[in-house]
Amino acid sequence: MRRWTRFAERLREDLAQAWSMAKQSARLAVGVPDYDVYVAHVRERHPDTVPMTREAFAIARMEARYRRGTSRCC
Repeated sequence: MRRWTRFAERLREDLAQAWSMAKQSARLAVGVPDYDVYVAHVRERHPDTVPMTREAFAIARMEARYRRGTSRCC
């Protein structure tokens, strides 16, 4: 019984991770960047910068998507 419980827990974790990756891929495919990935990037690459709020991030992404001539960060 204990072996089955460990297997079931591992399966649940693997499915949760796969679902998370699928959601992120789908969002990127339709042009909706992931806020959590953005925050992780800012904290890792730009530690002296405060990340935008979720609302400001959404507005900035929409402006960047529909405005021409902008450049990417990294």
